[in-house]
Amino acid sequence: MAGQAGQKLAAAAKSLESLEDHLKRLADMAASLEPAEAKNSCREVMNNLRSLEEDLVIAKEAAGGADVEQTAALEKRIADATTKASRMRATASNKQAQATEPIRIEVAQAILARLAKSKRNDEDIDVFTLADGNKDGFVTKDEFFSFMQDCPGNFSRDQLKKLFDYLDDNKLERLERDEFIRCAKVFYRVSRPNVDLVQTMGVAQGKLVRRLEVNEILELIEGPIKEINKVVRVKCRAMKDGSVGWATATGSNGVVFVEQKRVHFQVKSKTTLTDVLSAKTCTTIRPLKEGELLEVFIWEMIDPTTGLRRLKGRALRDGAVGWATIEGNTG
Repeated sequence: MAGQAGQKLAAAAKSLESLEDHLKRLADMAASLEPAEAKNSCREVMNNLRSLEEDLVIAKEAAGGADVEQTAALEKRIADATTKASRMRATASNKQAQATEPIRIEVAQAILARLAKSKRNDEDIDVFTLADGNKDGFVTKDEFFSFMQDCPGNFSRDQLKKLFDYLDDNKLERLERDEFIRCAKVFYRVSRPNVDLVQTMGVAQGKLVRRLEVNEILELIEGPIKEINKVVRVKCRAMKDGSVGWATATGSNGVVFVEQKRVHFQVKSKTTLTDVLSAKTCTTIRPLKEGELLEVFIWEMIDPTTGLRRLKGRALRDGAVGWATIEGNTG
């Protein structure tokens, strides 16, 4: 093996060995590392492994030609290392979610309470615009802290910092619209039959909007609010048809009718996970295989450039975050 191809192959082998050693150290320190640190380290390793894959392609095409057997061996080692890093990132991502989701839910409820207090005649308020103090299209950490000062609740700066870092998928020290909006999203699942969606809360409850079906997904708008009779109610939007009203979350005897849940979609046919909503301008993060699970961050949205129905979520297999098409514009 000689020439330019051989040199590139040797360099790739040396870099790969370093990455394999780094992965071993990460695995050894997994129990002591903060989940966010472990996740980011695994992300960096995976990015470097992708670069090595590109280097091998270049080596194959370089003058002199890369040794076929050595190239195949390196490709296998890269694939094995990528699988290991993916699993480690998924584990770290799940740990981070378990640690951070409770505070995210509390913050979301505080944000929604602020919005409910500010609304007049059920007008829609763009929470992102409220938080984006200088109107540059991003929410910085300082803007996030400032915004939360005007929301009910007593959140420490450390709690908010960890939440901000959790939401900052792109690690740019600023939140784009869809990253910030996730901060105000809470989903519920109807867990019992005969749950009514009504116009107003309280004993009278007002006019029936409609009866909810078991396993329907609801998005929180306001609440939860505990009434004097110990009944807990939530104002919510049914994702099935957009109906809005109040539902009983917990009865006076503690029976749960709708419960706060993290929602998952299963991939039914091969598709791709991409970086942005627009299917025309997006970059592919990776393919999604049939049977994979995505935790929903942003509910179904229509891509205005293609008419596709898409959602933003986190792949449980490796913790990758992005947009996926759930239904084409022809159904």
